[in-house]
Amino acid sequence: MAIDYSITAKALVKELGGDENIRNVTHCATRLRFILKDAKNINTDTVRKIPGVITTVEAGGQYQVVIGNHVQDAYKEVIKLVTIEEGSSEPAQKVGVVSRIIDVISSIFAPFLYTLAACGILQGILGVLVAMNVMDTSWGTYKILNFISWTAFTFLPVLIAVTASKKFKVNEFIGIVIACALVSPDYIAMVNAGESLTFLGIKVQMLSYTSTVIPIILAIWITSYVQRFFDKKLPIVIRNLFTPMFTIAIMVPLTLLVCGPLGNMVGGAIGDVYNSLYDLSPIVAGVVVGGLWEVMVIFGVHWGITPVTVGNYASLGYDTFTGIQGSAVFSQAGAALGVFFRTKDKELKQVSLPAAITGLFGITEPAIYGVNLRLKTPMICGCIAGAVGGGIAGAFRAYSWGYNMPGIATLPAYFKEGYMSNFLGYVISIIISFVLAMVLTMMVGFKEDKDEVKKDSKVKSKEETKVEAREEVKTSQPAEVSVTASKTRISSPLSGKVIALTDVNDDAFSSEAMGKGVAIIPEEGKVYSPFDGTVAALFPTGHAIGLMSDSGEELLIHIGIDTVGMGGKGFEVHVSQNDRVKKGQLLITFSLEEITKAGFETTTMVIVSNTEEYKSVESLAVSNVVQGQELLEIQK
Repeated sequence: MAIDYSITAKALVKELGGDENIRNVTHCATRLRFILKDAKNINTDTVRKIPGVITTVEAGGQYQVVIGNHVQDAYKEVIKLVTIEEGSSEPAQKVGVVSRIIDVISSIFAPFLYTLAACGILQGILGVLVAMNVMDTSWGTYKILNFISWTAFTFLPVLIAVTASKKFKVNEFIGIVIACALVSPDYIAMVNAGESLTFLGIKVQMLSYTSTVIPIILAIWITSYVQRFFDKKLPIVIRNLFTPMFTIAIMVPLTLLVCGPLGNMVGGAIGDVYNSLYDLSPIVAGVVVGGLWEVMVIFGVHWGITPVTVGNYASLGYDTFTGIQGSAVFSQAGAALGVFFRTKDKELKQVSLPAAITGLFGITEPAIYGVNLRLKTPMICGCIAGAVGGGIAGAFRAYSWGYNMPGIATLPAYFKEGYMSNFLGYVISIIISFVLAMVLTMMVGFKEDKDEVKKDSKVKSKEETKVEAREEVKTSQPAEVSVTASKTRISSPLSGKVIALTDVNDDAFSSEAMGKGVAIIPEEGKVYSPFDGTVAALFPTGHAIGLMSDSGEELLIHIGIDTVGMGGKGFEVHVSQNDRVKKGQLLITFSLEEITKAGFETTTMVIVSNTEEYKSVESLAVSNVVQGQELLEIQK
């Protein structure tokens, strides 16, 4: 089902307390990360029912809304509706040290992870082409593509400087200059030549900072205090010039003398701890990571491993963690596919199959939150299979040779000539974890949500209601729309049986997250304009239309449930976007027979989408309604 993320964004901002309660919003690969002034009064159940939202997670002082692959689409719409406060990147409430560290790491790495992964995949593809004798390392083409593939890693401190500067509220250009100084050709040449340098008589440790992580993060963090000091102390007349000069002149030497060596030591120690544990027993490491990685994702603490994996690529040229992490990813995709084959519920099938496919490409949130975790047993089966696959990957010492997020598209990153057994071990591990999770889920089964059963019963009762509606005689007569200083009445755009919006078999509408109104089981396939106004939104498939009255009421008329899946078949639109329309003008005709034949409900929602602007929206109809009869009363 296609999601209109402008509607998602509007509902999200509303349910999160409006623009005034949202201090900041960012996004990572799959989540919108909100920093709220007050999260106590947020109705999480309502937020999770918003169309396009998979689930929510509260971690690190952030209210995280899991969207999935379309997170950028949702972010673009949300950012239009909110005003980001100056200096609002820190959580409003107090959080623990660990949560704060996780928040910093995720904020720094999330924006460029896909770019880093793209370079890693390119490295893998080049390795495959060379091994197949399709390309030679002496070719100019290879040399150009090869240095391109390493560029993001070589200048990683610069990428980190950009995002860290935003996080710590440092002038981005100051941060970039500091990072560029650490990887400048002159400095690198002195390091390679083994030159000895001193600064103000203090010996400088000649370390290479290309591909490093922690030194530049420490440097930018300290820079935030240095910059703030000069901004506060210098007269405004000279501040813009001398604050950058003093900050750079102080921070580059300080980084070479203190931040760099300290960061290298910390980063090396963290990497050494993990690699030592891995070397003790790669199989045990694989079982632990394969079984628990997605649990870490659920709690949002998976970002803590990012500096370790990136550091491994820099110091070792490969990473073992990603090699065993892949089993956890593929196992959750397999569990979701097992749900698809096992369940008889149509709606669950529609959710689980796309979630499984998305999981195969490395994005597991839809599978975890939309299917496996909700049903519990598939999540457990996935963790068990992930542990088995991780153990196999550890036994084969599966390596990743370039930064990536495990998935089908990133397989080349695990291949390198001379390491075929490691690559085959990785492939075997993800296949076994995927298949085992699917089979276990199908064998063990799962108890489907009671909510799903309730929805099934609702569908049956509505089908019976439709028959009754067709048998009733229309006795009501059209009435004129009445408007007073405080109340407006809107006529019905179609004829049929009126039911409460809360009884609709679609959480997005029944939760009233999209606005208040009513639903109508139509007797004929015609939708008319309920007032004089403008066509504000028109869906290409013809299943929905947005109208704005001359007095400002915004009305969404959504024909059927999930009927966007019909691709416009059975719908004929008689107006265009931005058209002026008159009350009673025919807008859309649709085939009740085609909708029913396609397996969808014909229930049509009539919603005041700007409900928040009014004191109340009440239904005037009791049972049946005739097109043109008064349907809703809006109190201003």
